[in-house]
Amino acid sequence: MADKRCSLTYSEYMEPDPFARPKEDPATALFEPSRRDRKKLQTRDELIFQAARLFDAQGFDAVTTEQIAEAADVSQRTFFRHFPSKEAVLYADTDVLREQMRAAFDARPIDEAITLSVTHAMMAITNDYPNDRDLRYLQARLGSTSAALSAYARAVVQASWEHELTTAIAERLSVDPLEDAHPEILAGAAFSALRAATRQWFSNDGKGDLPEILRRALGAIARLDARAA
Repeated sequence: MADKRCSLTYSEYMEPDPFARPKEDPATALFEPSRRDRKKLQTRDELIFQAARLFDAQGFDAVTTEQIAEAADVSQRTFFRHFPSKEAVLYADTDVLREQMRAAFDARPIDEAITLSVTHAMMAITNDYPNDRDLRYLQARLGSTSAALSAYARAVVQASWEHELTTAIAERLSVDPLEDAHPEILAGAAFSALRAATRQWFSNDGKGDLPEILRRALGAIARLDARAA
């Protein structure tokens, strides 16, 4: 794997210019991270990077949280202050992607066909594909050889995204998802499309364009919805 940081890097949070004068804007100053927060972000980024490097070289199951912490030059206790498990460090952007997906859905017109809104929401997960391609490929490769990681991806990562999308669809349709199965079924189909697209992309050694493959897979949902109408 190329020696570069995965998507959630410190530079995305803050890129200070050492020669620029700070602007005297009390409104924005309130949102600038403190020195302590910047240090936490740097430590988190280093844990993410070192974990990916070790997983790539040794495989997921062979790497321990102790090894990751040692490679990042922190204690194992510090590791667990940032991540609850080694699975979580590989999927460190889970919450960010879930928020992007929900924001994309909520931004769509309320009178738009629900399958089209779902497509836009799902495509938001791949917004950063040019930068995240190596990470996505690593996740797919490791998941194909580790039952524990594959289970985590389904039961934790995708389950949280699917629940968020189910909730969003239910709110748009003004239904109770416990009484109306449509939101859960549609969200489930969307994530089946994501899994199918990822498998297809990975089986071709990641040479295709994952967002386009996902778009085509999601198109199958709209076609099925149209046939049922």
